[in-house]
Amino acid sequence: MSGLQISYSNAIFYLKLLLFFLGLFAILLIFWSAKKIEPSTEIPFAKDVNFASLNDGLTEPLYSSITNSGDELQIKAQQIVATERKDTALIKSASVKILSENRPGVFLSSDKALLNKNEKNLIFIDNVLLETEDKIEITASKISVSLDTTLIQANGPVKGIFSNNNVKAGQLEIFKENNSPDLVISFTKGVEMIYSGY
Repeated sequence: MSGLQISYSNAIFYLKLLLFFLGLFAILLIFWSAKKIEPSTEIPFAKDVNFASLNDGLTEPLYSSITNSGDELQIKAQQIVATERKDTALIKSASVKILSENRPGVFLSSDKALLNKNEKNLIFIDNVLLETEDKIEITASKISVSLDTTLIQANGPVKGIFSNNNVKAGQLEIFKENNSPDLVISFTKGVEMIYSGY
């Protein structure tokens, strides 16, 4: 009788072991068969959603991709809605992060932005604030961000604060030059610097 109980216990043990390895094998098959998602330079809702059909809006769209300069671009918003122009959508509470490997990130936010799918850019237009991880703050009435290259531009009055210094200029460009890993921040057109050294 005890021999029968031992063989029954062994059978249950080996059955549990077999089920465990079958489950592990099934998980491995799922990962092996999964399709790798390649980075895209087009916003999914810009490519796949007809802007004219956004009457009620698309809430909380998210997007992440790699620019052709090798930087990660992340976009978040509260809502995207249609406009009268078929290639342009209005984005409410937009924010963008541009992250470069081993370099300070750039963060841009505004209450409103315009997404132009033909020109592949996002134009921040209301309460625009640009910040970098190395403590630079820039404000402008309008800042444009390219969606497929690492390029940020502002025309018009631009104000910047960094290291207790102030700068005013007519134009701002943030870009990568000659495949360099570093971002270039360039103020041009009537630049005024005020140094506050202590």
